[in-house]
Amino acid sequence: MPRRYRFAPILTVLAVAALMALAMPTTAPAQADKPAPAAKPEGQAIPDTPKKDVGVDGRRTPVAIEHGDTDVVGTRMVYHLKELLGRSSLMSLTTKDEKKLVLVIQTQAEFTGRPAVSSIYSVAWLYSAKDGTLRYYLSSDIGIVDAATLEQTVEAVLTKTDKMAATYGYLFQ
Repeated sequence: MPRRYRFAPILTVLAVAALMALAMPTTAPAQADKPAPAAKPEGQAIPDTPKKDVGVDGRRTPVAIEHGDTDVVGTRMVYHLKELLGRSSLMSLTTKDEKKLVLVIQTQAEFTGRPAVSSIYSVAWLYSAKDGTLRYYLSSDIGIVDAATLEQTVEAVLTKTDKMAATYGYLFQ
């Protein structure tokens, strides 16, 4: 190997290290230029409840739930659906006359002799532009829910509701 190329790998490594060292200080001042978040003045009260105007992606879909059955597990399922909708940042539970998704839920005890064991349910997702007008069918689902799978079923229904809201979001504009 000729003499002049013997130190080329070492010089290359040193050149890369020097470039990296020069590049590092340029990122720190960019972060330091960002203004710090403004602190609340002492006289201003902080609200007890968080703002729920819109969700993470800029939408907050109104959702209504219709359920009239009286079986034990089905009623618990609908109660948990309403509870989670009330806490959701993407959807809001509503009874107003507005554009909304309507979940029509029918439930029935799976075994008439043991009504508190499990329920058969059906959910239909509908779009309603206004009360008293024709509702548009979007999708439906059926299944069996029991005490052990109640939370999973409710989360699956809410997940599908969120997918419906994302897919048909143009209807709410």
